[in-house]
Amino acid sequence: MRIGWMVLGEPPTPNPPYVDQWGLMADSMDVEEERQRIREDDIEKLKERGYETFGGDIIESVSDVLDLSPEYNQLDLLLVYGVSGTGRLARRALMSYGVPTVWVTKIREQEDELYGHVLYQQWYDQDALKDFTDVHHVLNDFDRLIDIIEAYRAKNILEESRVLCVGEPNDYFGGQRVARLWTSKFGTSVEFMSFEKFDELLGRTELDDPRLHEIRDEFLEKACSVDEVAVEEEKGLRSARVYLTLKQVMAEKDYDAVTINCLSENLMRVKTTPCLAYMKLRDEGIPAVCESDIPQTFTSILMRTIADRATFLNDPVIIPQDDKIILAHCTAPTKLAGYDERPEEYRASVHHETRLGLAPSVLMEPDREITLAGFSHDLSKMIASPGRIIRNTEYHVCISQVEADIPDGRFLYDNFQGFHWIMVYGDWMNRLQEAVELLEVDFLTPNP
Repeated sequence: MRIGWMVLGEPPTPNPPYVDQWGLMADSMDVEEERQRIREDDIEKLKERGYETFGGDIIESVSDVLDLSPEYNQLDLLLVYGVSGTGRLARRALMSYGVPTVWVTKIREQEDELYGHVLYQQWYDQDALKDFTDVHHVLNDFDRLIDIIEAYRAKNILEESRVLCVGEPNDYFGGQRVARLWTSKFGTSVEFMSFEKFDELLGRTELDDPRLHEIRDEFLEKACSVDEVAVEEEKGLRSARVYLTLKQVMAEKDYDAVTINCLSENLMRVKTTPCLAYMKLRDEGIPAVCESDIPQTFTSILMRTIADRATFLNDPVIIPQDDKIILAHCTAPTKLAGYDERPEEYRASVHHETRLGLAPSVLMEPDREITLAGFSHDLSKMIASPGRIIRNTEYHVCISQVEADIPDGRFLYDNFQGFHWIMVYGDWMNRLQEAVELLEVDFLTPNP
């Protein structure tokens, strides 16, 4: 992601009887000193986080804004530090760049220093913030600046993603309409493969292929326990073949995410489920979503990017009177804490309803903060909430399951959206809200 930055740094000019001007730097040397301070305090930190930065020009007039436009027009995001003057005309001229923009102002209370533009916060509101969803104002809040930057990165990645859907999109979750709607609204490419074609690709790898034995054996060996039904050899090899085939297809076609209409009549065609494959793909950073749920495929891409962690698609069961929620599905990633962190333990088992495919029962960490979210099936809304895992449960439902505290179960119950939700470790509510609002989607969440 390429981020530009510039400093509004008009020095004061004599205008008798005035010998000084409110909020402006005393001279050009002070402006230059502040630019270096910005570079050290903010820009270097952005570089350390892996962002590509550009610019640092000092803007003294509208002419400067116009002349620099060819250099700044191709950025992903522009940071404008309102240090000293240049007036409303220059600010309005910057809006003509058409680049998402963050106005940054600062008050340093301990040093009794402030940017001259702090006085004009209401002008930002009137000039741009009310008219454009991609113009923001940040005052003394580097964490929010990072949230905005990451929100744009997530939005860009989502819009540029290529999704593979095996089988038809599930009509219960919006079907073909929602795939078309998403593409027309946001640009994400959804491509399809029939089950006949997928079955043909599976058949190109014989069940005695050593690679399948290696995948199956690794899954069983790394488990903290193994259910007896999971030991059946052919069951494990068919599960491993789904993973190997998906990896090959996604690499060849450069797909970023996958969803399969797995709980359909096509189960008997392929005689397995993708639960093992999905665990491994998610652990590798690839969003993999059950049941051709197109809306939550997009939620998964968004949250995986925002949190840089594997996500857990689940069936949420809300208990509103107790402010609790049960989250369950027959596959989950083990790299929930991060791709470079210790994986969660899991029991090797099989898909709950069909017993056809190997599946992990992942044991998630109690007392972990979590974020829950799900798009509505018409993509007009997202429901989201923070939470905290209480315990792993043993209900007679899908085998990866936890109970969590939520702040307002009644709100989530009354405003339920979608069918599945996505869970990720950590509180990412602020960053998620920034991203969803950039998509111009209503963000529904309980009041703090």
